[in-house]
Formats: sequence, structure tokens, C-alpha cells
Amino acid sequence: MDSELEDLKKRRVEQLKQAYSEQLQSQSSDRQQAEAEMAQQIGALEGAVKAHLTKEALQRYGTLKLAHPETATQLLIAVAQAIEAGKLKGMLGDEQLKEVLQQLSRLTHKNKETKITRR
Repeated sequence: MDSELEDLKKRRVEQLKQAYSEQLQSQSSDRQQAEAEMAQQIGALEGAVKAHLTKEALQRYGTLKLAHPETATQLLIAVAQAIEAGKLKGMLGDEQLKEVLQQLSRLTHKNKETKITRR
């Protein structure tokens, strides 16, 4: 009787472990799929925005992307919204890109002064 009870407990524990493992794998798979979709959307957005940047602005964006990827993504979204709204006609230069970055910085860091320097 005790051995049957122990066997039942062991089987139940194994079932729970397996169910938990399957759930973790499912969540991991879903997360990877969501990250892949987001990367694809950011890539498409980046392509559209890069078409409106001058050479200097592209260099600044590349540097920003390496140093601060989250800020670079915010910049992409802001510029894409400006393009979509019709506020941006033609090419976006380095100085204009700096202004957009400073505006983003003011929105995210309300009391912090931001300096953009060229080295």
C-alpha cells in the first residue's frame, strides 16, 4: 500500500515536471517568435527612415544604434511618425536629427541636460 502511494506520488511529480517543462518551452517559443516579428518590423521601419537621412545623419544614427539601441529605436519611431504625418519633406540632416534626439531626451529625461558632441 505504501509503495503504491509512493509510486503514485512519483508519477504525479513527474507529470507536473513534464507539464511545467512543456509550458516553459511554449513560452520560450512564443517569446522568440514575438522578438523575431519585432526585429522584422524594426528592420522595415529602419529601411524606410534611412531613405530620408543624409550621410551625416546616417552616421550619427549608426553610432547611436551601437551605443544606445533603445534610444535609436525611439528615434526611428519619432522620425517615421514625422514622415507619415507629412512633417518631414526631403532629407533629414545631422542638425535636424540632433534636434529630434534632444526633444526625445527632454521627453524621457525631464530634468537632465543632454549634450551631443561630435568627436
